[in-house]
Amino acid sequence: MRTIGRLAGVRSRVRALDELDEERLVRLVARGDREAFDALYRRTSPWLAVRLRRRCADEQIVAEVMQETYLAVWRAAGAFAGSAVGGTAVGWLWTIAARRLVDAFRRRAHHAEPPVAAAERAVVPAAEDEALAGTVDGDVGDALRRLAPELREVLQAMVLDGFSVRETAVLLRLPEGTVKTRARRARIAMREALA
Repeated sequence: MRTIGRLAGVRSRVRALDELDEERLVRLVARGDREAFDALYRRTSPWLAVRLRRRCADEQIVAEVMQETYLAVWRAAGAFAGSAVGGTAVGWLWTIAARRLVDAFRRRAHHAEPPVAAAERAVVPAAEDEALAGTVDGDVGDALRRLAPELREVLQAMVLDGFSVRETAVLLRLPEGTVKTRARRARIAMREALA
């Protein structure tokens, strides 16, 4: 009977954790709560893997970045939980993953040819592109949809994902000057479309 009671208690705790938002889960992880970490992983890892695969076709790099990201989350959850910054836990998690992806590209660049970018595989609209287009209505949405794909890609990396010029260059495998030029062209095109 004790085993059944414990099992019911564990299931109840898992259900309770699954109902918490990501910020609360990170706060529990900061206190060393393994079950909260598991709940955070179950909730965010599918989304994170999709975003990483969108930027990198090499499954080995994606797997390494996922592992490094969640290890960093386990170790540094207190930094997020204790900050007074108004960011979201999901945004914090993506920032960690994005930095780890750029680091992985840099490491690989020293040893081998960089992996094929996901954008080179197939020209299929990404879910986040569709979501962006769906959430940005009116003139801004129209202007975004009319941008050339290479300009939209730079705009997405720098504005939405918050990458620096250098990080965007590594991520997209472009010279920094090209990234700056495309960012400038994207801003001009958006201004003209919205004028």
